[in-house]
Amino acid sequence: MIYGSLRYYSDVQSEEAKLLKREAEELNSELTRELSFVDGKILALGKKIVDEHFEKEPRLEIYRHHLNDIFRKEEYVQNDETASQIKENSDSINGLLNSYNSLLRETEYGTIELEGETVKITAANFSRYISSRDRETRRQTYFAVNDAFIEKAPEFANILNSIYSFRTQNASIEGYSSVLEKSLFEENIDPQVIDDLIKTVLSNLDLMRRYLNIKSRLLGIEDPHLYDYTVPLDFGTLRKFSLEDAIKITKESLSFLGKDYSLAIDELLKGHIDATPDDRKHQSITFSWGPYSFLNFRDAYGDLKNLIHELGHIINYALSQKKQPFIYADSTVFVGETASIVNEILLTKYLYSHAETDEERAFYLSKEIENYFTSVFKQTMYTEYERELYTKVQKGPLDKDFLIDKYKEIIQKYYGDDVIYDEAAYLDWTRLGHLYRWSYYPYKYATGLLIASIVVSSLERGTLTSEEYIEFLSSGSDNYSLDLLKILKIDLKDSAILQRGFDILESDIEMLERLLEKIDLKDDRQIKTVGLKPKKEEQ
Repeated sequence: MIYGSLRYYSDVQSEEAKLLKREAEELNSELTRELSFVDGKILALGKKIVDEHFEKEPRLEIYRHHLNDIFRKEEYVQNDETASQIKENSDSINGLLNSYNSLLRETEYGTIELEGETVKITAANFSRYISSRDRETRRQTYFAVNDAFIEKAPEFANILNSIYSFRTQNASIEGYSSVLEKSLFEENIDPQVIDDLIKTVLSNLDLMRRYLNIKSRLLGIEDPHLYDYTVPLDFGTLRKFSLEDAIKITKESLSFLGKDYSLAIDELLKGHIDATPDDRKHQSITFSWGPYSFLNFRDAYGDLKNLIHELGHIINYALSQKKQPFIYADSTVFVGETASIVNEILLTKYLYSHAETDEERAFYLSKEIENYFTSVFKQTMYTEYERELYTKVQKGPLDKDFLIDKYKEIIQKYYGDDVIYDEAAYLDWTRLGHLYRWSYYPYKYATGLLIASIVVSSLERGTLTSEEYIEFLSSGSDNYSLDLLKILKIDLKDSAILQRGFDILESDIEMLERLLEKIDLKDDRQIKTVGLKPKKEEQ
């Protein structure tokens, strides 16, 4: 599967590569089906018999967690009739996801006028234009895209309603009280973690708004719209990193994690990372699978960040692979995000400490704060929105009007009163792919960043050793996610733990404010926005 996917993404124009990927996926599905009887045989023995085998054969001890987990899930094992219904619903969901993907491909983003020329907005160039320092370009891009999705909002709503209905049915058939309980049960995560995350984020909304107000002030905008917050605080400085320099920076910034981590980097840099740009490669996907990473490195800061992020994933896998048996070699997403985001934070700290000007230091510090904005605040907002949708679908269908009204309610709750809300903003849910493709996924990004911030802080203060962190990275999935975090001295059932992450954020914001007081914001060094004059209302 890994080779088939990497081979395909390295040459998406190759029919041979497409065929190989499809064959690998079919083989994987067939293998899963053929091995599905194993868990049933183990359950048929009974836990008492299995425990007796542990006593007789000490070499089985390493498999205790895996076998205990099979028995933990026993009450949710279905008979043939209900399993058939679940499969039928799952097949319907897959069909709806195909419809969603097709609808996305068919939806043309529209055009904008740029320097006297008409420019077509696409998925590939959207990010560049929506983050433009020219406000008129941002505004046009925002409405060109959202207007395109407004026309198809009823279709998106119907697909989302059907997907959520089938998922809710499956959860009920399997004996779960909700899709949330079903989603978290796989990793044995207490649903209280979600409640605590949302509660903690809501109690810290003033920090997000404080940062957004800083951006508005630097942009010279009194009445910001949501599309104004996409502008980076770059002070007009373009930062470029060659791949050679990026590798050097990566090694130096992560040397803080100790000799074992550095040795793992050296080993994985030998043929495990496909980073060289190539027109035949998939141009936008960045991912890691097993001990391999795939990206196109084009010398930008974002590419450096992607490189060190993905390196965190494959080192996590490589270390676990060396220590764990095959069944535990891969980490859960909940744990794995910590490994990659710790690297991102250490990169930012390294670049900040080696910056030559206050403007450059402010840029890197703002990037760290921006991660909180995108990964914690926004992802928690999406999680709360998703929870509202699943609550609604248990009582009645989701329609376009409900989806719009609920999204309007939740973004105003998070962003507050200092924003001009365009009607187009209430359609953003149509483009949130995770709402369609997975159940309760975004919260993992939020908890991942909060945990990673605490880890780095603990390493710096000496309350966590690099050896303990390596032990965590080497654990794979040999225990449940929340239990593995205890290696890092983090107990997510303690709601005060999450607040520690926000205390770090507050310190960063205060540091940024002090830096900005020192920067002379004049002429070409100012974060300027030009073009459109702010309006009180925008339709």
